[in-house]
Amino acid sequence: MGIKIIIDIVHSHASSNVLDGINKLDGTDHCFSHGGLRGYHKVWDSIVFDYSKYDVKRFLLSNLAWFIDEYNVDGFRFDAITSMLYHHHGIEMSFSGSYNEYFGM
Repeated sequence: MGIKIIIDIVHSHASSNVLDGINKLDGTDHCFSHGGLRGYHKVWDSIVFDYSKYDVKRFLLSNLAWFIDEYNVDGFRFDAITSMLYHHHGIEMSFSGSYNEYFGM
């Protein structure tokens, strides 16, 4: 029928609850996230993935591959991309469209 399937996916953060998520999976506060406050998103009360870790990239990419293999998904829309790109996670920031706001730490 020519229908394409795009999934809205959240790889910008995960549940901070240790009972229903991967937070403190190995007993530390930084198994899949950064340790300490850098690994915590205060607005969403969630953990922030540490994308520099091999296991995090493997976990998230395997999640995407599963949707492609299992459901023949054609594409993804990544939710909350500013939280993935910036150390400030976009919290209390306003972006006017100037390129200077989008580059750097």
